[in-house]
Amino acid sequence: MNAILYPLCAAVAWIGLLFKIPALLGRDRGHAAAAVGCFYLFMGLTFTISDPRVWAMIGSASGVPNLALVLSQGCVIGVAASQLAALTFWEDVPERATRRVRGQVIAFGGVLVAMVVLFTLADLTEEDTTTAAMRFAGEGLYSVYLMLYVTAFAVAEYFIAVRCFQYARVVDGRWLRRGLRLAATGAVGGLVYCAVRYADVVAKLVDLDPQRWEFLARLGAGVGGILALVGWSVPGWAPQVRAVRERLRRYRAYRDLYPLWRALLSANPDLALEPNAGRRAVRDLDFRLHRRVIEIRDGIRWLRPYHSADVADAGDAGADDARRAHAEAVTIATALAARAKATVPASPSPTVAVPDPANDGSREETAWLVRVARAFATLETS
Repeated sequence: MNAILYPLCAAVAWIGLLFKIPALLGRDRGHAAAAVGCFYLFMGLTFTISDPRVWAMIGSASGVPNLALVLSQGCVIGVAASQLAALTFWEDVPERATRRVRGQVIAFGGVLVAMVVLFTLADLTEEDTTTAAMRFAGEGLYSVYLMLYVTAFAVAEYFIAVRCFQYARVVDGRWLRRGLRLAATGAVGGLVYCAVRYADVVAKLVDLDPQRWEFLARLGAGVGGILALVGWSVPGWAPQVRAVRERLRRYRAYRDLYPLWRALLSANPDLALEPNAGRRAVRDLDFRLHRRVIEIRDGIRWLRPYHSADVADAGDAGADDARRAHAEAVTIATALAARAKATVPASPSPTVAVPDPANDGSREETAWLVRVARAFATLETS
């Protein structure tokens, strides 16, 4: 599992850091953004070092068995410290937040120094690239080292989970709330990892095999890590995702409006600013979509004298949107046929009211005309 899950986590972390670099290099970057950047850096280092192949290379190059163990777990402490720092900078004024973060850094720094001393004294002479954290649990000074590391990490993960869940209930922005909940859930995964490591020490004392639940530690670390990585990145990439989705929505609307627009244009070529416009558009999509909506609306208004009283009532206020759109499409198709025959009914009936952009907004009007255009296209193919 280490050889698959951990490289995946490392890749997500390094990609996330890569996307953060432009913001980190900007002059207007804040302390919280820098802390989140450190979080991605430490995450990338943690899971890269924990890859069994990298682990073995570090041991071979340094001549120190399991050196990767203290390096990766030291980076885990950095992961926790950077998340706490980001949350602190978010919730407090800069001066007070800076003092609080400085105290946190000193505390975590003390933990790291103690970990290095205990690891050196423990003298783990046999290299183990996949199960070292579990295998040596319960053995002498390594048990003290492990308990110090796990306790520091567990306390940090607890506060991260609690604060992220709390902030998710009060902050504005749907995507920010989702990101905080994902980060909090990732911290819960870290707590699962810590619980397993506590169980490893106890298991050695009561002669149980910790290998039976080791998969929980790897899942907690791996899945929890990915959730935390995604959660902390959501506020950054969610606006881009929204922009892409909005552009796709406009593109589909422009394409779907084409059959109705073309039919109206065939009856009256003067309606269009660009009569040769096609079904698709890439450049100036907003302007082209706006023009297409206006031209269709003008065409429907131009056809009103040709609306037949024999057409079923399309203005039934009790009808649902699909039925109203279908009725409007039938009305337009019938009016186009009457226009082609150059016949004008003596008593024209009113058509379904197209939403007024002054009241509903252009997006609502576009959505309504897209419904009508799709119904019209269905009439043409039936």
